Amino acid sequence: MLRLLVLAVVAAALIAPLAAAPASAAPAGPNVLLIVIDDLNTDLGCYGNRVVKSPNFDRLAARGVRFDRAYAQYTLCNPSRASFLSGRRPETSGIYILNTPARTALPDAIMLPQFFRQRGYFAAGAGKVFHNVRTSDKLSWDSYEDGPGEDEGEKAAIQSRYGGGDGRPRWHVLEGDGSKTRDGLNARTIQRLIGEKSRTGTPFFLALGLHKPHLPWTAPRKFFDLYPEGSVRAPTDPAMRDIPAIALQTELSGFEQPESRAGAIRAYYACISFIDAQLGLVLDELDRRCLTDRTLIALFSDHGFHLGDHGGLWAKLSAFDASTRVPFLLAGPGVPAGRAVSAPVELLDVYPTLVDLAGHQAPPGLEGRSVRPLLHQPETRRHARSLVFHYDVAADRDVAGRTVIAPHWRYTEWDGGKAGREFYWRETDPGEYHNRIADPAHAVTIREAAALLEQGPLPKAGPANRPRALDRSREKAK
Repeated sequence: MLRLLVLAVVAAALIAPLAAAPASAAPAGPNVLLIVIDDLNTDLGCYGNRVVKSPNFDRLAARGVRFDRAYAQYTLCNPSRASFLSGRRPETSGIYILNTPARTALPDAIMLPQFFRQRGYFAAGAGKVFHNVRTSDKLSWDSYEDGPGEDEGEKAAIQSRYGGGDGRPRWHVLEGDGSKTRDGLNARTIQRLIGEKSRTGTPFFLALGLHKPHLPWTAPRKFFDLYPEGSVRAPTDPAMRDIPAIALQTELSGFEQPESRAGAIRAYYACISFIDAQLGLVLDELDRRCLTDRTLIALFSDHGFHLGDHGGLWAKLSAFDASTRVPFLLAGPGVPAGRAVSAPVELLDVYPTLVDLAGHQAPPGLEGRSVRPLLHQPETRRHARSLVFHYDVAADRDVAGRTVIAPHWRYTEWDGGKAGREFYWRETDPGEYHNRIADPAHAVTIREAAALLEQGPLPKAGPANRPRALDRSREKAK
């Protein structure tokens, strides 16, 4: 009897902590590292650019899957980030401007970091994950920071740009080593948190938001030196044919061109190499802590970036591939190494993909799809959608550009087709310079594309971001 009593007491002691544990207790699953980059197009070594030096991007691509045709749902920072972090399209949220918090428009949504936090993960962010500190989501984080940095050269360049500058792309060489810049500090914060959580064994969801290569282009001298003066040349672009005027607009329309297109591209590349070094710090820490094989890594940009193409377009806020297409790399448990997926995917797919690969059930309301099936069947047919509003100066109104992307083409309608339509055939026109909307050889495909676009959601009413220079011209005209 005494032996039975002792066994019963021991059993009760073992069971009691389990019964008291909350439903959100630490799960048996992989860690998650989200790396979000601002204004990065696909000018990376792993995407075929032979000039850009991006060894850590390339290293991550070799470890996992590279998505060759990934697309943002809106080509502006806040609308895009609100979309992939909430799992909702901009058409659903109505977020088309820079200062609307995702939580304001979607009060009941479970944001991506919040989802993992609810399941026992330590959730922390450093840098530009949501658009900024003011639009960040308190329910998503155990810890979040993104300060102004401590590099005086970087702070002066930012002040010059936003303190009354003329808006044109400019660049500045930093004399420090970059460790005190915003990206340098934030990368080291994530590096430190990886080390801390490896010692405690706490599963983590960490998000690093890198500011560069967003304007102004600032990087330490050694990264500019990777591209000696004269080594980067401006490309010769094809002649544009039949592109509607409303399509030829970006965030910087109306501002002067940079002093040198080649010099601007060189500065953009220097910033890419700088953030590549910050990425290396984080990847090295995962390796050092033996966490690489236990951590899902998703790296992508919030949208692309024009570099003077299409007659002098710079920045984002267009419906062209240069603005809508982004790099997207995925690695970790359950992800094969060294593969590429050519089927179109969306940033909206990141949320359900990470949830799926981590072994969880996705919450209701997500509008993307897990890309897990594509990891082993990379040629599966899919399509992607993107949206942008352009400002019609003459009519003084915002015009929606809705676009759908298939494996071989892109189709776009402006104001439901009333302000223009575009159709680009990728095989012969990868840069989208020749609008073939009137080409009878593509008539059948164009009808199918129009029907596919029609099946998509219409934009919810909401204010749209306008290019600052064009909006100023409107005010002066009044």
